[in-house]
Amino acid sequence: MPLIDKWWKSRRNDYKTEENLTDLSPESTQEQDPVPAPAPEAEKPSEIADAAPETTETASETIETTSEATETTYEAAEAVSEAAEAASEAAEAEEASAGISAEAAPVEETAAEPAAETSEIAEETAASDSSDGSDVTEENLLDTLEPADVFKYFREISGIPHGSFHTTAISDYLENFAKNYELPYTRDEMGNLIICRPGSAGYENADPIALQGHVDMVCEKESSNPIDMETEAISLRTDGEWLWADRTTLGGDDGIAVAIMLALLADDTITCPPLECIFTVDEEVGMRGAFAMDLSSIKSRRLLNLDSEQEGIITAACAGGAEEICTLPGRRREKTGEVLELSIEGLRGGHSGECIGIGRANASILLARLLYRLEQTSKICLIDFHGGTRDNAIPREAKAWIIFTGKFQRGKVKDVIAAFAKDIAKEYSITDPDIKIHATLENKGKMMTRSAFTRKDSLRMIRFLLALPNGVLEFTPMYRDVPQTSLSLGIVNTVADGIRTHSLVRSSVNSQKQMVMDKIECIAEEFGASVTTEGTYPAWELIAKSDFRDLAAEIFKKTTGREPTVCVIHGGLECGLISSKVPGIDCISVGPDMEEIHTPAERLNIPSTRRIYDYVKALLEACVKA
Repeated sequence: MPLIDKWWKSRRNDYKTEENLTDLSPESTQEQDPVPAPAPEAEKPSEIADAAPETTETASETIETTSEATETTYEAAEAVSEAAEAASEAAEAEEASAGISAEAAPVEETAAEPAAETSEIAEETAASDSSDGSDVTEENLLDTLEPADVFKYFREISGIPHGSFHTTAISDYLENFAKNYELPYTRDEMGNLIICRPGSAGYENADPIALQGHVDMVCEKESSNPIDMETEAISLRTDGEWLWADRTTLGGDDGIAVAIMLALLADDTITCPPLECIFTVDEEVGMRGAFAMDLSSIKSRRLLNLDSEQEGIITAACAGGAEEICTLPGRRREKTGEVLELSIEGLRGGHSGECIGIGRANASILLARLLYRLEQTSKICLIDFHGGTRDNAIPREAKAWIIFTGKFQRGKVKDVIAAFAKDIAKEYSITDPDIKIHATLENKGKMMTRSAFTRKDSLRMIRFLLALPNGVLEFTPMYRDVPQTSLSLGIVNTVADGIRTHSLVRSSVNSQKQMVMDKIECIAEEFGASVTTEGTYPAWELIAKSDFRDLAAEIFKKTTGREPTVCVIHGGLECGLISSKVPGIDCISVGPDMEEIHTPAERLNIPSTRRIYDYVKALLEACVKA
């Protein structure tokens, strides 16, 4: 069952779009008295976006005048560019017919430098920074959080950078913990650990139980936060009810599981059977740790996974997945014209398993749609495109730089962006009410020469992004609100000689997962792209009868007074991999309430964490007495 999406209901319902070509606020449509344009500032980009309402008319006149003045220059530059491109293509065709493979002209690997931020954007960021965390109490309140041992370990974990692929320090921390408490443990080359503790007095020989969680976190941050999450610790914030981080992901997924297991391993007052606590690395990037881990030493035939984010839900099955990486080659040439930076931001994003069924916008898809519309009215070439940072997160922002290789009317470009903004305002008014579009001409709109993809290859890349399937493809027949098969375009990046995409396929039916992978390969082949598959993991299939699941439901009702819901989810859990390596093991997954995981809005509910910890302790005690 996907998370219930309540948070948006508290948000304002208006749709805010900011773009430097025009101001779309209602006030901007009213007649304004002309205001003298401010004196030009050195090295400031031409602001065809984010103009204040009272200066919109003046800015518009400047745009039209500049467009007329550069028309002759454009025609000359366009003729030279098209002649050079035609000659290059003719030469390549001649070489190809002679059996020689033509190589693209060498280009620099680096992406175009983004244009400087406009004053409006800077002011908005400053306001955001000054107001963040002003209504919460920090260190003294963090010290009072309960359960004290769980949050003590969570704070220690939060002080150690532990993003995916950067987990050595957190593995060292866990190894030192085991040594300090003189607990038997194993650690493999990847950094996975199994830490064991004996059963409590009188239950040393009881059937053991395994607990499991992953130690890596998704590192996402707001653009206003300068933190380097690979090397710097996040800053925790709380109001006593919720715990979050300062403009970054919190790492509650799955740091709270690690903290709960450490508290259980260290507490000699609880009643429990022997525990085998499994700590895996790199779960967020294809479950690489679980793939490589040797679990032959595990004696438990019951496993409690702590990687769920909704209290009252006992997860009993999940989707399998695979990462499809497409590389579409392209040729770069030196192009002369005006350079426009486009950015789309302010989207909510979220976990691509839990939030894909909600219908949230994908920034990379939106930007591709906008580029396609611009291409229909103007001759453009793509310089760079960057969207998303994680394959398992819905992209919250995307940027592209394009160069106009022919004459164009700024007014028409402005109209195209304004019309697009209105369209997406209607489409995503509920799921993503705060989308912003920025469009800024670099170097005050002066002619520039940049390395860009040919017009033909630029259009092919844009069309390829639009052709890739994205979103829910089928819902589960048994649970109509749970996606059965989906695809999320997580990362898009241009490279020196092409564009690369990372899409995460999910399905609880393995044959449908393969069908989507085949679909991507067919589309890629038609566009001339190559495809590689990484991080394939199996679905965790539902067991019809489970004594462990029944006991877990019974204890939850006893400890909370509420009936739990047993469900399947569309996100990926390591239970499928573990059950394939430990035959006969019976798995369930639980966890405290968390919201907006994989985004800087992620937060963990503190009372729910206390209830889940008490519940886990009660379940362990029930297991030895059942």
